[in-house]
Amino acid sequence: MINFKEILLSNPLYGILEAVITNDTINGTALKLAEKKIHHYLTKKNVTGRPLQVQEDKFIIVRNMLYTINNLINEDRISKQTKKGLLANLLGNSMLGGSDRIKKYEQEHGYAPPTFITISPSKACNLKCKGCYADSSRINNEKLDFDIVDRILTEKKEKWGSFFTVISGGEPLMYHSQGKGILDLVEKHNDNFFLMYSNGTLIDEKTAERMAQLGNITPAISVEGLEKETDERRGKGVHRKILKAFQNLRDAGVVFGISVTGTKNNADLITSNEFVDYYFSEQGVSYCWIFQYMPIGRKITLNSMVTPEQRLRMYQREQKLLREKKIFLADFWNSGALSNGCIAAGREHGGYLYIDWNGDVMPCVFVPYSTHNIVDIYKKGGDLSTVIESPFFKEIRKWQREYSYMKPADEVGNQIVPCVIRDHHQVLRQAVDNTGAHPVGTGAKEALKDREYYKAMVEYGEKVAKITQPVWDKNYLEPEKLAKKNKNSKHQKVAA
Repeated sequence: MINFKEILLSNPLYGILEAVITNDTINGTALKLAEKKIHHYLTKKNVTGRPLQVQEDKFIIVRNMLYTINNLINEDRISKQTKKGLLANLLGNSMLGGSDRIKKYEQEHGYAPPTFITISPSKACNLKCKGCYADSSRINNEKLDFDIVDRILTEKKEKWGSFFTVISGGEPLMYHSQGKGILDLVEKHNDNFFLMYSNGTLIDEKTAERMAQLGNITPAISVEGLEKETDERRGKGVHRKILKAFQNLRDAGVVFGISVTGTKNNADLITSNEFVDYYFSEQGVSYCWIFQYMPIGRKITLNSMVTPEQRLRMYQREQKLLREKKIFLADFWNSGALSNGCIAAGREHGGYLYIDWNGDVMPCVFVPYSTHNIVDIYKKGGDLSTVIESPFFKEIRKWQREYSYMKPADEVGNQIVPCVIRDHHQVLRQAVDNTGAHPVGTGAKEALKDREYYKAMVEYGEKVAKITQPVWDKNYLEPEKLAKKNKNSKHQKVAA
């Protein structure tokens, strides 16, 4: 997840984005001025000392967000409450709020808390998609009590200063507990901003209208490509239902996006002009998250993974689309530079953790191994911060620091391959072995015992690293090494 809290540290930047959201229209001159100021802050000031190209990447995504919001307002595609929610909750609370609580936590623990959590309150789903990471279906009744989910959200706000929450599943709109559903949770925590991953088939007119009235939720609807690819994985007729959901959301004025699983079968399609133009221009989506297929969950297979060559091609295409189309698109692997690398295991400043329907707490949605359960933690008098202190999480965070996160600009590890399970599988397995983390789910248990799976995952990471390292060296590290060399040379001349 992109660390906007790190990107938007200055009040002037908040003022620029506030102006875009609160005005009915912003002229081209004002947008250009906003671009210039944001670029200066990120690349010239560069308060976090990241590689210049990393900061350029961050500028592009913030610029694109600016244009996306402005287009929504100019085209009258956003409800009054949603506009208010974007300003007060997303920009205000989620990106820039909670600083007093963050500082207090950092003083007490020696490091900052995570920025958000992803939680799957229910495993139930009305679809049964091929290769589902959660292995969800209608027969799955596992869920967290509403009171538990409510407590989790309250704690992360009060203890961590965290106002951003990702809801996953199963299908979140199938969640019901203690007479309440997922939108009741969104309504109760009206100071949070929610990103909800959904298959879209349950977003009828009434549901879309309620989302618009709440104003603090955006659904990311899952597609696999166009109609053919989506129906092949999700079921015949699903894409038509998704298009109806899009229409309901557009009519209500809800900001919505898409979530795409990249596989070797659709890797080129989902980074094509055809795909982008169809969803962004014709269907009115505002953002796109790409999740490259991970071999976990239902019927794990490495055969569906994006190949190393495809992954490099996806990276190149994504960079081109971002710069030319000015769209908000992020790939949770190829866009690693935007978040300063891996964000799993409760990493500070932009990091997160994952809690599933049974209460098992995991470093990441795609890391199905755990040492703690939040329900048990509460029974024993602990809280959310208990798991942050776990040896399992600490070992992963140690690797993050040593590999890439916030290292000197000329030493930052390749963030095109940032993932601890997909790109550095041996690191994850070592942490599992060292801390006794147990597998969550049948697929994870099978993977843990399968030596061929382990070998194939390690080899995959090595191949992707080899093919992307020249890009990382040339575009991200070499300019930093040259700048450092010139700076040292200048200092030596002054000293002489």
